[in-house]
Amino acid sequence: MGLNTNWHIQLPSFWWAHVGGNHGDFTRTFNDREARGGPALRKSANTDVWAGFETDSRKAYTVGFFAGGWKGDDGNSTSWWLDPNFQFRLSSQFSASLGLNYSVDVNDKQWRANFGTIGADTTHYTFARLDQKTLSLTSRINYTATPNLSLQIYAQPFVSTGDYSNWREIADAQAPEYSDRFRPYTAGGDPGGFSFKQFRSNTVVRWEYMPGSTLFFVWAQGRELDGPDGNEFSFRRDLTDVFSQHPNNTFLVKLAYWFNP
Repeated sequence: MGLNTNWHIQLPSFWWAHVGGNHGDFTRTFNDREARGGPALRKSANTDVWAGFETDSRKAYTVGFFAGGWKGDDGNSTSWWLDPNFQFRLSSQFSASLGLNYSVDVNDKQWRANFGTIGADTTHYTFARLDQKTLSLTSRINYTATPNLSLQIYAQPFVSTGDYSNWREIADAQAPEYSDRFRPYTAGGDPGGFSFKQFRSNTVVRWEYMPGSTLFFVWAQGRELDGPDGNEFSFRRDLTDVFSQHPNNTFLVKLAYWFNP
């Protein structure tokens, strides 16, 4: 059960103001999937809030900024994020946008692994604290050269690093107190971490060579780099690392012809 409210207000200046919040799981609630086949785990109450604004969308330049935060698991799990964005239209033929998303997440009970036979009394259903930082930058360009010829470009670098700590296993999944639901898991050693870096882009040229008949040229590129261990977050360094990887390029051509009887 939860309570939710969201407000969207347009000001006389044609700016928009947004604010919202949610308070959930304040009644007796269980998650039967969190342990991946293990016992249903009791959930603690959680609260999240967010707010943002957008400038006048009639203008050539539009700015938006959103931010929010979340807290749960008796304050042991937290999250906050920032989402600024910028859009501009130089003419009816050209528009572009740039958006950034940065989040810092602490999940005190991230599922890690199950050891043993699922459902057996001796199975260890383990969780760990995950400290994760994620940053993505999304850009789009739309250009219409003529009514019959257009170009669309999408590009997004994405970086996420995480470190696990405080490895535990379920002790009493239904305990009213959060601290009583887990006990230390000493057989696993260091729970480790991860680092994932990715770049994705798509370029599409559309040409209507005859009324109702179109030709599409598509170029998709992908680069990835991941590792088992997290490290200190650095978007500049991580972006350099991912661009050092060999790209996976895909080229497509689509032809559509309109048969006019």
